[in-house]
Amino acid sequence: MKLTIDGLDARTQASQGEQRSLALALRLAGRSVVHELTGTPPVLLLDDVFSELDARRSSALVRSFAGGQTLLTTAGVVPTDVEPDRVLRISGGRIEEAGR
Repeated sequence: MKLTIDGLDARTQASQGEQRSLALALRLAGRSVVHELTGTPPVLLLDDVFSELDARRSSALVRSFAGGQTLLTTAGVVPTDVEPDRVLRISGGRIEEAGR
């Protein structure tokens, strides 16, 4: 499969943010297909997705979380428009409940 943006090979011509957006779009489309086929949205697992996204793309991604469970991991700050049900912090090999 070859993915393109405006006819250009995304692997070599897209920025890291554009490549990340494309990968996320494919993952979200797959989630939508599974939801349609099973009637239940699958758990969406996203590892450090916000590190290469600008604020506009981050907000658009957060809006797509509606309907189903999403598990986010991040080495940085959670965007302000994310409303987590639970936040866990891992430090020094220990897992602890943390406030937002």
